[in-house]
Amino acid sequence: METKEILEKYEALAGYYMDELDTYSWESFTLKPSATEWSLGEMYNHLIETGFLQLASLQACATAPENRKLKKTWVGKWVYMTGAIPPIKAKVPPSAEHTSQQPRSREELRQKLEQLSAQMKAIAPSIDSISPDRKVKHPYFGYINAQEWYHHIVMHFAHHLRQKKRLDEFIAAHDA
Repeated sequence: METKEILEKYEALAGYYMDELDTYSWESFTLKPSATEWSLGEMYNHLIETGFLQLASLQACATAPENRKLKKTWVGKWVYMTGAIPPIKAKVPPSAEHTSQQPRSREELRQKLEQLSAQMKAIAPSIDSISPDRKVKHPYFGYINAQEWYHHIVMHFAHHLRQKKRLDEFIAAHDA
């Protein structure tokens, strides 16, 4: 997929998430289905914070040594072949790095999402100039290049639409 196409998909997804921010009461937005599941607010924080980390990995590709021997895992190959993260609920070990926090406000989320979107747009023109042999390791996908990191951000936003749907259904049942 071309960088321009990836950016267009990102902008559509980010626009959707942005528009949805105002459709919930604050109580609903921060309501958790269980102690081990995220609220919508925590999911939004996860998407945004992970997006910034993925952009940092993308930028690190620019200075990574070129190495054709660095490869994707079989999961990474499958994800990039299909263009989507599988519809699974990933479980990560509890840690400060992987524990999403409740947002302080809708405005905070809006500002962070706008910052992420601005960075996505700003970096797009330089992605194709980074050698595809410059890669940074992803914990599940193996070694991926700048173009793949960029695409991963979009796939990650799309992947969480399923979780958002489940949370929307939970909120609707709770509010009924």
